[in-house]
Amino acid sequence: MKNIEILETKKIIDYKFAINYMEEKLLDVKNNKAKELIWFLEHPSIYTSGRGNPINQSYINKIPIYNSGRGGKITWHGPGQRIIYFIIDLKKRGLNIRKFVSNIEKFIIESLLELDIKAYKKNNIVGIWTLDKEKKEAKIGSLGLRVSKGIIYHGLSLNVSCDLSNFYKIDPCGIKNSRVTSVKHLKNLINKNEVDKVLKRKLKVLFN
Repeated sequence: MKNIEILETKKIIDYKFAINYMEEKLLDVKNNKAKELIWFLEHPSIYTSGRGNPINQSYINKIPIYNSGRGGKITWHGPGQRIIYFIIDLKKRGLNIRKFVSNIEKFIIESLLELDIKAYKKNNIVGIWTLDKEKKEAKIGSLGLRVSKGIIYHGLSLNVSCDLSNFYKIDPCGIKNSRVTSVKHLKNLINKNEVDKVLKRKLKVLFN
């Protein structure tokens, strides 16, 4: 965690602004002009899709769509969902892409376990899953990453208290008939601040 800036933005951040900020920051990190970054934030309601799966329309039910440069397929972001973006120099940290992705998954799983939610990853499907109140498999966290100049950026989303109905207008992450859930749906008394405290305590898992 040494020499990494931890940034938490309270106000909701426009998705395109966040992408532009990360790309500028990435160049500064590459040129040793800035520290690496872990950024906690939220977005307004938006659908985003990865670079290999562009969506040829502008809106879904009046919610805008943005074709991003990250990996992965279509997902939804919005209020009540914790976004954590990374700008991490993999070589500097002695990590490769596969290891860092695995560490992100462990980070989410261990954080959720502290919140008394048993989560897990699935073979050949990136993301974090758990059982919902109906004891059916449901996705609670998603990953979408990109590497440029040896630096990994973009990051993860964790459903905390968001409106889950937005996911059912799409096939989340390209998975048909996929169920989704949230921390609030599973543990109604847990609020976003409690979730963030756990996430911040567990950040060191990213660099194991």
